Amino acid sequence: MKITLKQLEVFRAVVLSGAISNARRSLGLAQPTISQQLAKMEEVLGTQLIRRGRAQGIQLTQAGEFWFRTADDLLGRIDKAESQHRALFADKQLELHFGTTPSLRGHFLEEAAQITLKIGQFSRFEFVWALTSNEVVEMINSHRINCGVVSESSVEKYKASLYIQKLFSDEIVWAIPRDIPDEVVTATLVDRVSAAEPFQALNRYVDVGPGIPWHDRSENWFRSELPNAVPFFSCMTHQAAVDFVAGGTATCHCPVTLIPNLADQVRSRIKFYRLREHAREAVFVMPKHLLSLRPFADFADQLSNYFSEHYPARSALSDIPLLPLQSNQAAE
Repeated sequence: MKITLKQLEVFRAVVLSGAISNARRSLGLAQPTISQQLAKMEEVLGTQLIRRGRAQGIQLTQAGEFWFRTADDLLGRIDKAESQHRALFADKQLELHFGTTPSLRGHFLEEAAQITLKIGQFSRFEFVWALTSNEVVEMINSHRINCGVVSESSVEKYKASLYIQKLFSDEIVWAIPRDIPDEVVTATLVDRVSAAEPFQALNRYVDVGPGIPWHDRSENWFRSELPNAVPFFSCMTHQAAVDFVAGGTATCHCPVTLIPNLADQVRSRIKFYRLREHAREAVFVMPKHLLSLRPFADFADQLSNYFSEHYPARSALSDIPLLPLQSNQAAE
């Protein structure tokens, strides 16, 4: 019995994600199935590939290092060959599988769809999303999708294999219930005291979790500027965080790219302040070998041009005032 491509795909995805549980989303498989594939591969090879530890995640044995490099090389070459085959021998059989996170999506998904139709050489466009940029990159590396928009910090170690194009700087904004007056916000920030009724939402904030690249900066801002506020709520997405704010129960930080996605009924109950803090650099990523295929290269160029010329999050930022304290400092 020989090892299979499926086993190599599973093994590579587990290594890239750092844990069997983390690989479920990028592979689209259940955790028991992933474990079975790994066990079968080790059985066929007659050696242990992964040391499983609860504290530090997985660690590769020497054999595991060898087979990871082998899997990475073989799967990359197969993916390249399949893409070139479709471009050379199958008319309009190229498929675009595009991924990003909810907060980065903005209004560019509709533009991506229009670009795909205008290029005219794709047979299918699929959009997927993941909770974090790291998950999107894992999907690209495991060949589940072939391009995406992610935080630059998530692709630092993959520069050798991925084409990376910077798109824009995403700024952090502070979201609070709209009915809290500016003077109350200013007094709370200056006096470092708890806000009184009916403005106690300033005493609570939403923790979106350590998966976001600027989580520590957000935590430090609240500790420094609102020392009496507590992370009463927690959730997994910025969209859910602003829902808490719209309900008048707390404040939160979110990237400005989220704002164009908000429903009018949510947006109308929130106001935002700029903090002059950058959340992340957003980049377009795609395996380098796809640049040799004209439709993919054209898609990358046209999407990049859209961000530089028309991206609506830029206009959203221009409509958001500075934090009252910063506004006063700027006037002085």
